[in-house]
Amino acid sequence: EVYGTGDEATCPVIVLRGEAVAMGLNDSVWARYPVGEQVKVTDSATHAPSTRNVFWKQEEGASEKVAAQSISELQKRGLICLVCNRALKGWAGELAEKTKQKSETVYADLGANLIPGAYLVPSGIFALIRAQNAGCAYMSAD
Repeated sequence: EVYGTGDEATCPVIVLRGEAVAMGLNDSVWARYPVGEQVKVTDSATHAPSTRNVFWKQEEGASEKVAAQSISELQKRGLICLVCNRALKGWAGELAEKTKQKSETVYADLGANLIPGAYLVPSGIFALIRAQNAGCAYMSAD
């Protein structure tokens, strides 16, 4: 609004790495594994660890402003969502240990269940460098 430009003039890219990988996993993963517990995200209705990806889509009845900030809505406006493969492998190892499964099995499951439109990239740093080479500016979430 400030610059008088529309969505077509920007192309936001987010790189989900470390704990943020959870944002790139679909609801079925959040339901099968203790993702909400791992990232300390609670369900506002139950006050228990969330069993759905609250970042992907907002709950029914969320305000229009809150819903507009969800990843799914931002993707409709051009957001590119990248998921760090190195971090995903780390997550797979941790979740496999917690659920008494093989790391390779959990890794395959996580990789097959990214949120729609997300891309798995070799590493978050690799993705950051490639985005900067394409003209993106870096903004830290810190």
